Amino acid sequence: MEINFDFITFIHLAAVVVGIVSSAVILYFGFRKNPVNQPLGIGQLSISLGIFVSFSIVSQLIVHWPFLYRLGNAFVLIFIPMPYLYTVFYTQKRLWRWYDLLHLIPLLIYLVDYWDTLSLSSAQKTELILQEINDLDLLGKFTQGRFIGPGFHTEFRTVLFSGYWVAQVVILIKWVKSQSLLTPENKVWKNWMILFLGCQFFLWFPFFLTVFWLDKSTTYYITNSFSVGWVMLSSLFLFFFPSLLYGKPFEGGNRISKFTKNLKKPQISELDEKKLEDIIQEMESKMEEEKFFLNAKYSIHDFSKDINLPAYQISKSLNAFKGLSFIDFINQKRVLFCVKKFKEGKWSNYTVEAIAAECGFNNRNSFTNAFKKFLGSSPSEYRENLKN
Repeated sequence: MEINFDFITFIHLAAVVVGIVSSAVILYFGFRKNPVNQPLGIGQLSISLGIFVSFSIVSQLIVHWPFLYRLGNAFVLIFIPMPYLYTVFYTQKRLWRWYDLLHLIPLLIYLVDYWDTLSLSSAQKTELILQEINDLDLLGKFTQGRFIGPGFHTEFRTVLFSGYWVAQVVILIKWVKSQSLLTPENKVWKNWMILFLGCQFFLWFPFFLTVFWLDKSTTYYITNSFSVGWVMLSSLFLFFFPSLLYGKPFEGGNRISKFTKNLKKPQISELDEKKLEDIIQEMESKMEEEKFFLNAKYSIHDFSKDINLPAYQISKSLNAFKGLSFIDFINQKRVLFCVKKFKEGKWSNYTVEAIAAECGFNNRNSFTNAFKKFLGSSPSEYRENLKN
């Protein structure tokens, strides 16, 4: 059989390469830095492999690669729930749970129904391919199922995909409404999701049109074109907006650690360093044990008396090891104390003024400024994000 390799097939192949490379990058950073992107990476990889099967059919190379026969639908069934899980992971700030495996039940149904076909020899698969390669209508009917009749898998896949798409739209709308203020990162993600959902729409909606007037051959080419376009576009979008790929640390402690690391610290001798290190450890220990920072009027001179160390040594140690003044040091402790209470579910009904007083701040403004300095958001925004 003559191999059909033209501009269309070349675009298919390019999309496969771009999709596999981008999915590898997404998964790499998904496991290293931004775990909510793991379903996105799996989805990108599965749709890229689905496009590869499509490329093999369009170019008729599948005759030489019969092992790919009927695997395209399996890759699509893996892809379908992944955008939904990605949306859930991002909006709910959660990761994998055991019941997420239930989303693979449609894949299991397909594998059971088509196991006899999938386990055929290469020669037997080639014979089936030759019967269907030039008839996309016949190819889309899935006539070899052991338990389920022709046409079911295409229709079921379309209904399933549309259901997941509607669920994503509902989650996105609820999430946007729940945000009192969208951060720049969240605004980028919202725009990305609108693009994401738009491309997904054209992966399932054309199949509904076949009921009325669109022929299945045209539907096949429309969905394949949007699959190719989606892989190309999403890869570019992710790399031009790094916050989507790398994410933003959700835990306050990470940001505080980054903040202190970026501050300039003076050069000190090895002997002084050992002495100051002992001092800083004693300071940390006493401050955590006694919770001195909860006293709104607590000063460096009070701390000096409580731990029997000169104020200049306290200041020098903080500057050398943390790059902080005493005010920043004590405010950092107050902010972390507040974050701990938020995560424990406490103070959910307190006003900002009341929380500020509980944490040792003199007023609301100093509390909010310190919170923004170390965490990049106001106390109200941080508390709302934890709730969501």
